[in-house]
Amino acid sequence: MKKNIIILFAFLCFNTWNVQAQIEDTDLEEMVIDKLSRAGIIDIIKKVRNQMYNNYSYDNYQYFVSHQAAMNDSTELLKSALMYDVSINLKNKKINKSVLNHPKNVVSMDTVFFDRYSGNDSPMYWLTEVVIRKYVNIPELDFFNNFKDYSFSRSRTKSGDYIIEFYSEQFYEGFFQYDTNFNLKRLEFTLIKPYVIDHSQSKNGKFMFEKNWIYTKEKVAITVKTNAEGKNYVDELKATEEIKDYNFTRFDSQGGVVIKDIDLDFKSDLIFKKM
Repeated sequence: MKKNIIILFAFLCFNTWNVQAQIEDTDLEEMVIDKLSRAGIIDIIKKVRNQMYNNYSYDNYQYFVSHQAAMNDSTELLKSALMYDVSINLKNKKINKSVLNHPKNVVSMDTVFFDRYSGNDSPMYWLTEVVIRKYVNIPELDFFNNFKDYSFSRSRTKSGDYIIEFYSEQFYEGFFQYDTNFNLKRLEFTLIKPYVIDHSQSKNGKFMFEKNWIYTKEKVAITVKTNAEGKNYVDELKATEEIKDYNFTRFDSQGGVVIKDIDLDFKSDLIFKKM
């Protein structure tokens, strides 16, 4: 019996280490388990989410944005590095950005691939713009809202910050760190289960286009800081995504096929960094 207890204790210690391995070693040494009810943790999460809504800076900041996208693990479709002027209004879910003239700006694109499309048909939007917008809009992320599908635990550091870890076998796994004023400081998460996007559209009973794919990987790390007025802003966002089985068919007014893509795979990387 004593031997079984020792084995069980070792197993529990091993699992605790694995769960916390995603957090930096400096934090691991300082973390103290904080016993809090599930309802209490959810209340805390809502406060952190609402603090992002209510205490986010409306100021314009300059961000250096790096995008890379490849198809089928071999063909480089896009490599860009551009300086942007950016303002973010999380309450209204608006992100306004414009490219600035800067000597470091550079864009390399596979025009043979992208010139096949017109307007919003191009997968460029999903490989670049959407990658920024869906992650910068932090309060709308799944684990800040869809509580019923997640398990949570909270710990605190000797420096006074808190860490909430979250897990859902259907969605995401990760953690976020916040201070005593509920200001978010750090956030990291990865996709656990792939999900399907269907963006098909019809008009007057006829398909204009059919478009669908599977997100198989989302890995995101975000650092948030406060300005001189105590307002939050995204300091850095890093995201990697992988899309599998991208299928797209564009039809003309007679129902004829204009363009057709079958089972394409994409990988994209983003760095969104305040300068």
